[in-house]
Amino acid sequence: MSDLQTSIDQRTYSDNIPHPREPQAQNFFKADPNLHYLLERYLPASMHEWARQQLNWLGAQVAGPIDERAVYTDREGKPRLRKYNRLGEDISEIITNEGYRETVAEVYGAGIVSYLYEDIPELGRKAPYSYSFFMGYLVSQSEPGFYCPVTLSMSAAYLIDRYGSAEQKEQYLTGLTSRDRTRLYEGATWLTERQGGSDVGANLTVAEPVAGRPGVYRLTGEKFFASNAGAFIATVLARIDEEKPGTKGLGLFLVPWMKPDNERNHIQVRRLKDKLGVNAVPSAEILLNGAEGYLIGEPQNGFKYMAEALNLSRICNAIASIGIMRRAFYEARYYAEQRRAFGNPIDQYPMVKEMLVSLLLDTEVSTGAVFDMIAVYDRLQSHSVSKEDNALARLLIPLLKYRTGEEAVESTHTAIEIHGGNGYIEEYVTPRLLRDAQVLTVWEGTSNILALDILRVMQKENSHEVFSRLLRERIAGWKHAFSQPHAELIRTELAILEENIAYLMQQNHDYLTYKLKTLADHMVDLYTLSCIVSEAEDQVTREGNARKYILAKLYAEKHFHPKEKRGIQADSLLDVQFFTQLVEYQPVSVEEWAKQSAIVSTR
Repeated sequence: MSDLQTSIDQRTYSDNIPHPREPQAQNFFKADPNLHYLLERYLPASMHEWARQQLNWLGAQVAGPIDERAVYTDREGKPRLRKYNRLGEDISEIITNEGYRETVAEVYGAGIVSYLYEDIPELGRKAPYSYSFFMGYLVSQSEPGFYCPVTLSMSAAYLIDRYGSAEQKEQYLTGLTSRDRTRLYEGATWLTERQGGSDVGANLTVAEPVAGRPGVYRLTGEKFFASNAGAFIATVLARIDEEKPGTKGLGLFLVPWMKPDNERNHIQVRRLKDKLGVNAVPSAEILLNGAEGYLIGEPQNGFKYMAEALNLSRICNAIASIGIMRRAFYEARYYAEQRRAFGNPIDQYPMVKEMLVSLLLDTEVSTGAVFDMIAVYDRLQSHSVSKEDNALARLLIPLLKYRTGEEAVESTHTAIEIHGGNGYIEEYVTPRLLRDAQVLTVWEGTSNILALDILRVMQKENSHEVFSRLLRERIAGWKHAFSQPHAELIRTELAILEENIAYLMQQNHDYLTYKLKTLADHMVDLYTLSCIVSEAEDQVTREGNARKYILAKLYAEKHFHPKEKRGIQADSLLDVQFFTQLVEYQPVSVEEWAKQSAIVSTR
């Protein structure tokens, strides 16, 4: 061995590449003070201590063994298809690696699905969705590919619980909500067909009733992008009435991999998709050759039911996005702190500080907005659902799915750039984060489809009016002086938004749809700003900590204030001045921010 190699091995030669953290020293829950804050903000007080203990355990698992398994699955242990047995029979068996199956056992065993339907033993109550989504946020920091099957299992459980028969609940819901790996039924949702894609009304899969067996049908067709292929239970849309075009003729069916008599159903996997990322989830082309399916609910409401499940999946998509964003910031912060260039750690340079705070800003502000939206969704699960909450949820869910998907891609790109060349190397997590993030702009609806859904709920349910009332009521409730400039800004921008909506609704369809994403951006900017200011007011009132007002100011500058003279002159550089307090979650006193904000307001 050369002397140079010996020096490298002994770490006595140019030891300037940050060493990997020790797995046992990592915990994604402990490392995220904002998650602790959101837990207390959105979970019932009776759950706080229990939830902290559970999420602390999960935070260590996702930062350690689950992350190690995710690396193996992504690079060497992808799901594989065993198409035929030794007799040449088509068995279409999808095989996952043992590490992946251990992750299945741990995450489902921790109650990510089951506690939505079964009482938590220590508390004697079920968990709200926000708790499951806190778990999903942590899981997605290591394995967003695995969070997709969790999402689909949640959706299948939702559909059967809401609309399934007593027999379907007894036979299948217990498996979907099990915490025991040996009894667990994973779920899938098969929508997409090659001729339609997002145009579900173009689906050609047909369902024919079986004589003498009410509610039992034979399904024949192809599902071209079936995620979590091989799951024990799939919820499938098929054309039940060929006289009704589009989505009106679609029914919803429960299609098990094995029929109740233990005979394999007539489901074939043509091939697994070779994807850019999220390699943990097996996505396939599925052939239904007269597969036995059981009608869920009323035959004419299939698409309506699936649309409800799609809303749940879109929330999960947003959760995966903010989880990836958080991991991108976590890795970039550590690398910049450890890496030295030109005599200093690179996080001491203003340009790097700006990039890191930009990462933090998008992550923390969007995370708060997502969980604020989830609070609305949790209210929908109660028995007293208001029309306003329903309209609001149907507006906010696509808005935040759209925004966070875009931000996840941008955040992972920024994290790679902060790492430099090393960020492009597969031994680091950053390339996988970028590959996994990219699908989140596509899954559960592209930006164009989301914009059309937003228009639909505005036209049918006047959701934009509910949105405006929410923001006006929210800003009217702000009491702190630091909140008032933001309240005035939102009032002004709301007037512009309302004027633009009124104008667009009078235009031809092409012009209207062309401007939809611009409109959506304005709406999500307003909503997200209102969320971070509400958090800031809450934190300064309870703790005397004005830190989140800095984020609110930076967010307002980024999304609402065009910079005079390209921002070159008289910039207060808030991100640089408060860099340490922001990235290390240190408190900022009321006096300190009052002095600074007075300076900023005079510029």
